[in-house]
Amino acid sequence: MLTRFLAVAALGLAALAPAAQAFPDKPVRLVVPFSPGGGTDILARQVAEALSKSEGWNVVVENRPGGNGAIALGAVARAPADGYQIILALRENIVIAPLLSKDKRQFDPLKDFTAIANVADAPMVIAAGPEPKYGTMKETLDAAKQNGQALRFGTSGQGSMSHLLLALLTKTAGAHMIHVPYKGSNPALTDLIGGHVELVGGSVASAKTFIDAKRVRPLAVSSAQRVEALPGVPTIAELGYPDFHVVTWYGLYGPAGMPKDVVAKINQSTNKVLAMPEFKRILSEQGMQPQPGTPEQFDQMFRKDYVDLEAQMKDLDLSGQ
Repeated sequence: MLTRFLAVAALGLAALAPAAQAFPDKPVRLVVPFSPGGGTDILARQVAEALSKSEGWNVVVENRPGGNGAIALGAVARAPADGYQIILALRENIVIAPLLSKDKRQFDPLKDFTAIANVADAPMVIAAGPEPKYGTMKETLDAAKQNGQALRFGTSGQGSMSHLLLALLTKTAGAHMIHVPYKGSNPALTDLIGGHVELVGGSVASAKTFIDAKRVRPLAVSSAQRVEALPGVPTIAELGYPDFHVVTWYGLYGPAGMPKDVVAKINQSTNKVLAMPEFKRILSEQGMQPQPGTPEQFDQMFRKDYVDLEAQMKDLDLSGQ
């Protein structure tokens, strides 16, 4: 009886092994929590194309905008945990937004997802219209410090990374700014061109097309070091705020409980893409830096960032600003 049981168990394990090794044997849906054309969408499509070329996978990008990423994240959290539906999330919608809406959120970022792969870090850029009222970021901040001179600052939404940038800049520089939230960076940049706001904060990837076309003018970047894609643009730290450093990060997540071998395979394939010189060049042009690593390293970074930012946000009023 024992011999028969062991034989059956061995057959079962043998049957399972090829299935894991065959992943993916059907299209993988890479969900983007924003509309087409923004920085997250651009990066997701580049990752999907690179995985398709490098690994021969069929990666289909699916845009699910709304709720600053909450709709897409909620859908992925409820999806089967088989690796065939993953999401390119970023710091603002899997850390910041959930911290702002603990009582209303439909998912728990620390419990409902599997951290698969860190993809890239990216600074923000602050842009003004093509004919700004103030020539430099320093002049702009000086004007915003004066009573009655509050400037309208467009962001990609309440609780977005650009909203955090605005809150930290307002506090650090003692500036007066009015928050104008939009449903994404593109609408904010379009209104910037139209003169409806004086400043917009957004990812370099989102703003680069507008900058290259000289439709908007970059004033400063939020990272500690200058961005290779915008070498002539100073950092906020250079303008007299040495500790100012605000970057977002992008990563691949799936539903909680994904098989470890599937997680490892997606992670390894993603790291392979991130190591490619051509892909590094593409990221650099968008102001991004690849961040390869193991799933465990990414998960640890994510959880630490959640705790650290929760403490930091207690001093910032993002809900009412």
